[in-house]
Amino acid sequence: MEQMGYAVVDVETTLGDPLRGRIMELALVLPDADGHIAWSALVDPGVPVPAFARMLTGIAPDELRHAPRFHRIVPRLLLLTDTRVIVAHNARYDMAALTAECGRAGAAFDRSTLCTERLSRQLVPQLSHHNLGSLCRHFGIPFTGRHRALNDARATAALLGRFIDGFGAERVARAIHHPAREARA
Repeated sequence: MEQMGYAVVDVETTLGDPLRGRIMELALVLPDADGHIAWSALVDPGVPVPAFARMLTGIAPDELRHAPRFHRIVPRLLLLTDTRVIVAHNARYDMAALTAECGRAGAAFDRSTLCTERLSRQLVPQLSHHNLGSLCRHFGIPFTGRHRALNDARATAALLGRFIDGFGAERVARAIHHPAREARA
């Protein structure tokens, strides 16, 4: 399974709106020839975390008190994702949150993306549900600790691997969205 050009990402935010909410957890899984390299960080969102977000993620405000602000982790995020396609389940949400946070930090986050949710609708249209949990059950992927960034990113990386192994790297690559190419066209 060749996945060297991908960075699987997941974020947890303070609000359901990725443009208004602030990132409070970020995880990356970088598939390479030797396996997966994983990195995650709690992030001080600089705003109160609503009860709904605390209940959904299990992230308590005390855990964020000494976490870095997003602008402190932007250099690492940019370095780890440089030249890679960003993969996420519901990539539109994660990319909107990352683009907004990077913008607040004075950095651009312009990356090609691959959405495993959209891809699943193309590759396994017979399924009635395409959320990450349903797809993991369908493909026999262990999945615990939903709505924690690293767990979700690992499950999404495993799902990407199943898609590549089952449908071919070329078929998966055809689903990559290249915003820079589309802007030039």
